[in-house]
Amino acid sequence: MASSRIAHPMRGLTYQLSKLAVRQNAVPKSLSTSFARPITTSTSSQAAVSSITTSVHDTPPQAITTSAVKPLADQTVLATIHQFPSLEPLRIQRYPANHLYLPTRKDILHRAVVFEGDSHRLGTAATKTRWEVHGSHRKLAPQKGTGRARVGDKQSPIRRGGGVAHGPQPRDFSTDLPRKIYDLAWRTALSYRFRKGELIIVDNAIEIETPSAPYLEHIFKLHERERGKGRSLLITGENRPILEQALDKMGRRRQALTWEEVDVKDLLELSRIIIERSALYNILRHHQSDLTHSKSPPFIKPAVKTDLLQIPGWKQFRKLMQTDPSERDAIRPDIYESVAHARLQEASQLPDGPAKARLQVSVFDLAAEAKDLRRAQLPKAGPLEAEYNDLEAELASMQDPTRQKKGLVALCETLVRWRDVVYQSAVLQAEAAENRRDACAHRGELERANAYQDEASDLRTDVAAVEIELFEAHAQLAEARVDVCLLNGDSAGAAEQREYAQEMQDQVARLQLEAEGLTEEGEEGEVLSEEAVVPEQNVEKEKPRN
Repeated sequence: MASSRIAHPMRGLTYQLSKLAVRQNAVPKSLSTSFARPITTSTSSQAAVSSITTSVHDTPPQAITTSAVKPLADQTVLATIHQFPSLEPLRIQRYPANHLYLPTRKDILHRAVVFEGDSHRLGTAATKTRWEVHGSHRKLAPQKGTGRARVGDKQSPIRRGGGVAHGPQPRDFSTDLPRKIYDLAWRTALSYRFRKGELIIVDNAIEIETPSAPYLEHIFKLHERERGKGRSLLITGENRPILEQALDKMGRRRQALTWEEVDVKDLLELSRIIIERSALYNILRHHQSDLTHSKSPPFIKPAVKTDLLQIPGWKQFRKLMQTDPSERDAIRPDIYESVAHARLQEASQLPDGPAKARLQVSVFDLAAEAKDLRRAQLPKAGPLEAEYNDLEAELASMQDPTRQKKGLVALCETLVRWRDVVYQSAVLQAEAAENRRDACAHRGELERANAYQDEASDLRTDVAAVEIELFEAHAQLAEARVDVCLLNGDSAGAAEQREYAQEMQDQVARLQLEAEGLTEEGEEGEVLSEEAVVPEQNVEKEKPRN
């Protein structure tokens, strides 16, 4: 007959083992065990492997054999080191088992997540009591004799606009958690992900060559195809500005964090973790107070993706992303144009091929974006037009000839500033369309290239018209200044302004002739295109007449 003291625990152990769900695709990269358990509380903290054989018969205690248990601190696990972004395996590296193969402690993880949530609460909700509400605190009505209920001051909580009774006040919601327990929770979370095969360690820096959202989306799709569906948490050793900008465009800013920004909750949220080897090293060294008494653990410098340093413009992009946000927009067009120039020189030295075409496409895309940014930085034409209309109305109401001449100069100066802004905007818009046309042509998108060509042609026509208006405004301003110079007795200044006005009028005449010549060439081209379809026999009949 089996002993009841042994039979009951064995039945419970059999029941618990029957409830375990073993996933076939969750084999850890370790040789310590051959199965992965779900996130349930484990009471074993001394070893990851123990083989215990218990007999249910009445045998002496010496017959119950237990294999040698190796302490967890002396065990190691094997982890695969990968290459980003392809996640290609590179080599195998050993890690201590008490770093990446701790038993799952649900209670420890829960305490850490609650501790982090409490520390993140602002606790700034505040209401005013009756003593903080502004106003007089006199009694609104006598205590007796009114025939109505007794009333106090208007700050009473029962009155509209009064104070709040028992309302929230600023408070500190943070709770305490021993440092050793918190560090144990960090390594437990990493161990849980490592056991399930969801901790991917990469040897190089997690960074991309250009802040392109489609390119990063392609990388994520590749990861989902090879590692299963779900988003990845990218943990880096330092800020990766180009990667963060691409994630901002995708609306996934919190998907890339440095090892100093991440917490235990982040380690448990997304489907998988892709972490730099240097970042993992710093995390493990920073969260091992329960294993060592060292208060200042050494850190290692994060890796730099050396292949990105060879890409023209990558350093400039990185510098731009590390600039203060208040100054970033001001220097962005200059950075884009300098990078486009550097890549254009690099492309001119390459033989014809995909690499050269890719560089040329990036050159034209960056140039077009730089033109758009410069156009956005220009002053708005609407306020200048409104200012011109106000000055024109004010000038019409003036009676004094001297004031009229000076007011005309101010009016013409405003007109010149207005026309100049319109001209610069039109030129930048036309150049951006031409750059996008060239980019589409190098991509092989001929339909879009033709569409941008038509748009650029129309914009160039507008540029010619606006340029004529700009020179006319300069001529009007010079003529207005002639009258003011004569009024002040400055004959030399008047002569100089007359000469400048004549130059501007000559420029206007030249531009008008060029515009008429282009129009005539366009009409002749249309006529020639119609005559080109005349049959050859008709042409031969007309030759003798000549």
